[in-house]
Amino acid sequence: MQQFRHDNPPETIIAPGQQGCTPLFRNAALVRRDPDDPAAVGLVEAPVVLIEYADFTCKYCAAFAEQTLPALLAQYVEQGKLRIEWRDAPVLSQHPVNTAIAARAAARQNLFWQYYEALYARTFAGNSDWSRKELIDIAASIDKLDVPAFTKALDDPAIVQFVQKEARTSAALGVTGTPMFVLGEEVVNGAQPIEVFRQLIDAQLAEAGKG
Repeated sequence: MQQFRHDNPPETIIAPGQQGCTPLFRNAALVRRDPDDPAAVGLVEAPVVLIEYADFTCKYCAAFAEQTLPALLAQYVEQGKLRIEWRDAPVLSQHPVNTAIAARAAARQNLFWQYYEALYARTFAGNSDWSRKELIDIAASIDKLDVPAFTKALDDPAIVQFVQKEARTSAALGVTGTPMFVLGEEVVNGAQPIEVFRQLIDAQLAEAGKG
């Protein structure tokens, strides 16, 4: 398995290096393909699945959301070639946990990706206020989101427990930094440019005979 590390700012490209493949990150074992997953986008039967482990307060995750995700959606997801599955990986502090809970509260109304976009727009702009009021204000900015229902869901033990379980699972897999992506048997670390993802996705599409 190749690991693409990215410990520098998003605009810096780190050359890939050959690494041993860890069984924990074999995509086939991690992919869910759950048709009812509100935190996944793309056809359930898409030939390639990209798993994103991320934290809503992470500036590199925000760089991916703002600079790379739109191209992946247009070029692959909307063409039925790629499915993206989100995993909560709140690794920095309590703020990532709270934002993950808020996104899952929005997911209750099938508005996860709209909330994802709104959260990351603020993170990318340098926002550091992740108070309960701010999270509710973000919800209020999203069309068709029921704010009272969202606010109530913030305190739902089931959502809190789900996020905590996702966090434990991510940690058990060895996710200590974000964003991290698993694509087939490849691991991509950091907000890499679209070219890195395009190279890996195209190779897997060709292998599946879908290129």
